[in-house]
Amino acid sequence: MTPIKLPKKIIIAGPCAVENKEQVLESMKQCKQLQIDFIRLSLWKPRTKPGFEGVGEAGIEYVVEAAQQGLNPGVEPMLIEHAQQVADAFLKVKNNTKLLLWIGARNQNHYIQRGIAAVAAKDPRIFLMVKNQIWHNEKHWEGIVEHVLDSGLPKERLMLCHRGFAPTADNNPKGYRNVPDYDMAMRMKEKTGLPMLFDPSHTGGSVEKVFDIALEANQHEFDGYIIEVHPNPKVAMSDATQQLTWGEYRKLTQQMYNKRVQIAKEHKVV
Repeated sequence: MTPIKLPKKIIIAGPCAVENKEQVLESMKQCKQLQIDFIRLSLWKPRTKPGFEGVGEAGIEYVVEAAQQGLNPGVEPMLIEHAQQVADAFLKVKNNTKLLLWIGARNQNHYIQRGIAAVAAKDPRIFLMVKNQIWHNEKHWEGIVEHVLDSGLPKERLMLCHRGFAPTADNNPKGYRNVPDYDMAMRMKEKTGLPMLFDPSHTGGSVEKVFDIALEANQHEFDGYIIEVHPNPKVAMSDATQQLTWGEYRKLTQQMYNKRVQIAKEHKVV
């Protein structure tokens, strides 16, 4: 029998936020073993209410260390100067690693969006990912993409990520943290011609729901996933309920792979 051949998915994985050196070193170890495409190393955290806002500039040394170890770091800058600080430090590491910056759902100032994209545009080793905004509006998401491309960022270094939309009283029967619109995500992928990733962590909101929604999303043509994984979620300083352990991550990705094989067999894709 001809073996099933599946396209590789882009994987971004790691803690919701950088907290301390021990956490980062363990995450780097796991990402190396699992050959993760980008290790999530967010230094600044947008917050609904006051709380832990990340370690900020002090954590840039971890971005550099990840690159020195051959890992591709991923960071969500809140401001243009954040993006520039990370990029400047990263580019001093002279190897073939890549830096991923991403614009989060709450960062809806178009001046900042264009500015972060302009930082990414300056060097071919820097890539940008754009998440959808919190509210349900396809035209607005298209506008973010147009703003970042207007900065001069080459299209081949841009990708999108669907993280669901804020729920309303009548559109969330499964109780997700944010409600996905798979049809919109697939339309955006087709219209823009850009890779489309999915974020089961911010849509799910709990470990059980992360599993449920990741397997649900797996039935659509997403090009990859960004998943929050923490060495010890019980002590996480942000989004503790939705972060997987590395063991749970392995279990989830195996289930997702098995589901993809099943779907491929059903459609006779070999």
